[in-house]
Amino acid sequence: MKKSWFLIIFVLIIVSGCSTPEWDNNADIYNFTSGIAERGIDAAEFATGIDAAIKASRNNIERAELLLVMSRVKNDNSLVFFAMDFYHKAAEDAENKEEKAILLETIASIESSRYNHLRAAEAWRRAGNKQRALMHFNIASGRKNEWQHSAIDPGISTAYPASFSQAIIGNTRIELSKDDLLVSQADMVARNLKELALASPFSENLEESVEGAAIKELEAQGLKHEIAAGSVIKEVDGIWYAMNEEGALMFEVPASNVIIPTTRFLENGIAVVVDTSSIGMIVGQAVQKNATAVIGNCDSQGDADAARYLSLKGIKVICSSDRHVPLLIGKNTNVVGSAAFTIENGKAVFGNSPITISRNEPVIVMDTVSRIYGMEYYDTAARYFSELEKRGVKLDYFIAEVDDFNQMSRVMKRAKEKGSNVIAVAVINSDDYNQVKAWLEKDPMHKAILFASENSPYGYKIAREFRSQTSFDDPNPVVK
Repeated sequence: MKKSWFLIIFVLIIVSGCSTPEWDNNADIYNFTSGIAERGIDAAEFATGIDAAIKASRNNIERAELLLVMSRVKNDNSLVFFAMDFYHKAAEDAENKEEKAILLETIASIESSRYNHLRAAEAWRRAGNKQRALMHFNIASGRKNEWQHSAIDPGISTAYPASFSQAIIGNTRIELSKDDLLVSQADMVARNLKELALASPFSENLEESVEGAAIKELEAQGLKHEIAAGSVIKEVDGIWYAMNEEGALMFEVPASNVIIPTTRFLENGIAVVVDTSSIGMIVGQAVQKNATAVIGNCDSQGDADAARYLSLKGIKVICSSDRHVPLLIGKNTNVVGSAAFTIENGKAVFGNSPITISRNEPVIVMDTVSRIYGMEYYDTAARYFSELEKRGVKLDYFIAEVDDFNQMSRVMKRAKEKGSNVIAVAVINSDDYNQVKAWLEKDPMHKAILFASENSPYGYKIAREFRSQTSFDDPNPVVK
């Protein structure tokens, strides 16, 4: 009966074009089609996939999320009517206080009324988040929310010796045990926007992705894990900022991580990002949850700043994606980038796979200037060696540039020309894997420093197959 009612109302709205309340107005200024395109998602295929996903959806939250996404991608406000019905039902059923607060916050973002914001404020108060409660109370009361900025302390970098004979990359070691609490981003762990897997981030279901599988393996060792979803991000003068645990704006967030069709917009310039996708976006929640370790992407300057900030607080930082980890070289942080882990005596050990490079030993370093989506990660190795050089550690490295996928052969050709036993590369697809694997198998003296690889099934695999011949993006090289 309920299903028939739903379909009848849906048809009436579509056919008659009858008006619905002016909902989701705060999101009107954003181009979500462009936003998903920046993530390498084809808008037409995505829209088609949403239809199928809605039919297969299993619960109220999933249905609500998919309908909200569809309304924004298709620019059809009438679909929000159905999303709101499911959000209300999900909020009524929610037992987790934080989940309930985010759902009521979502309702307030779509239908911005005094009543809805007061409900969200009360829900956040009950969840123990006074900052978030006050933000909604101020919106409900017509008061201006005050935002404080906090500067990043640049710190003092390690002074590497002017005269050195070798550099050891991959010595950093992070251990996680059952006594640790690991806080992670939501994207690719609990949810996957590209695959339209939009279940509640509080459902304890993990995605069938490399990131999700890795956390499942850690949880099997007794490690405690929580998702940091629904972070508040504020726009100031065209730049988006994430907050620290005290609510101060600190960490710059790329707009492409904010302007996505699952983000809630409370007011112009105030966003709630459910699909958190970087270390910078989860700092505040990680500290508030008393995390001892965090895991997520470090692909911007803001993420590098956030990783250092957390490290200074004694929180271990695992950057599964590591494009901007090289900015932390010499900062003495408890951070690893794209590091594989092993299980040793019931503990997960990240990193601890050193490779020693002599000063005059030729190293072939992959680089790219391509703007093809996904290609940017192939420049991480060059970023690393460039940052080393800026800090006075000039190794004898040679660039092998690629301008498209499936060009690992250029690295191999350069290695042969220079007689190199060490390459610094990203292993992202099957071509990368096959060629690097063949090269490592050819000679046990061959070594590969892996960047931007741990989030790929191919990089994940090769780091474990050739444990003694591979290393990672280590911001704490030993130079002597």
